[in-house]
Amino acid sequence: MRRARTPNGFTHPAEAGFTLVEMLVSLLIFSIIATIATAMTAGATRSFAASSTALSAISDLDRTRSVLAADLGQAARRPSLAADGSPMPAFTLTPDGFVLVRYRAGDVLPGIEKISWGLVDGRLLRQPFPAIDGAPPGDALVMLEGVSAVRIRVADRGGWRDDWAPTSPEDLPKAVELTLVRAGGVPVTLKFLVAA
Repeated sequence: MRRARTPNGFTHPAEAGFTLVEMLVSLLIFSIIATIATAMTAGATRSFAASSTALSAISDLDRTRSVLAADLGQAARRPSLAADGSPMPAFTLTPDGFVLVRYRAGDVLPGIEKISWGLVDGRLLRQPFPAIDGAPPGDALVMLEGVSAVRIRVADRGGWRDDWAPTSPEDLPKAVELTLVRAGGVPVTLKFLVAA
């Protein structure tokens, strides 16, 4: 490369600028930095999505636990009638859930209501009945999705049992245990005291 002399005696290349090799090296370095930055951003996005999904699942489970605790903690010793008119105890186990009558102490319209909890098509549902006696369940509220199985046990004076055969229609269990198996997850066991 030819050098030119400046008036103050310094020399510099005759043509200022970058050579092709210098440009290619700088582009290579820039592309490596951009690739690393893109990979880091993609990793952070995947981590955020996984965290968001996990937090949502925990939030749904916590909301379900709170509503179950409220329902069982306000259980009433009041038998009811099924939709066909047959008598039902105050607490009844069903194949995939239970039905109980509860007080609505803190609600706008105090009184009592009948609630059904059960597993239907992979969803844990809570269904209030429009009337205590002789009515079918009303619209269901989906509490949890992706539940593959539920196991319910009740505790009485004899310990934990898989069945509930009260000696009186007003009898309530001492506690209820729900074991929920979520699709692809570990079983979660929730235990609740029932109102005395």
